[in-house]
Amino acid sequence: IEKELFMKYVFISLFLAVAMLSGCAFNATPYGVSSQNVEIIKSQKIKPVAVSPFTSYKPGLASISCRGTGSIEVTPNFENYIESALIDELKLAGAYDPESNVTITGKLEEIDVSSAMDGGKWTLSVTISNGKNQSFITKSIFTFSGSYIGDRACAEVAQHFTQAVQQLIKEIVQNPKFKQITM
Repeated sequence: IEKELFMKYVFISLFLAVAMLSGCAFNATPYGVSSQNVEIIKSQKIKPVAVSPFTSYKPGLASISCRGTGSIEVTPNFENYIESALIDELKLAGAYDPESNVTITGKLEEIDVSSAMDGGKWTLSVTISNGKNQSFITKSIFTFSGSYIGDRACAEVAQHFTQAVQQLIKEIVQNPKFKQITM
């Protein structure tokens, strides 16, 4: 009986461990261009620029943990998501030309997410630079309401990633240094 009880204990322990460690993945939605960002870029009256591939402090990072209940995932990874978003905004503003002699690039310096019960936030930090060794850093913090329930909170975190990137791009293109490095 002792051996049988021990085996049941082991089985239940393993089952609970697997259940706790196998959280859900929440996918960030595809990027949607911000008309406000497009207007800001247009108002800058910059010449069209090319965009080189973005890099990251953690190259290829495509997921980030959320409350230990799962992860937030993007395709193909965070740095490429942000790069593509910036290109989309530039295209709609008429400020993108892959053949331009002015090329900008970015490096994802930081990405963090918090999903507390009283509110959540995305923290994104990107360095934007050009081929003339000019650069500037933008750190953006996007806040949103939180949830008490882990799965629901993580779903909300994933849903707000696009808005966090829109805010990041807004802060990048509003920075006077953006116009300087695109000349």
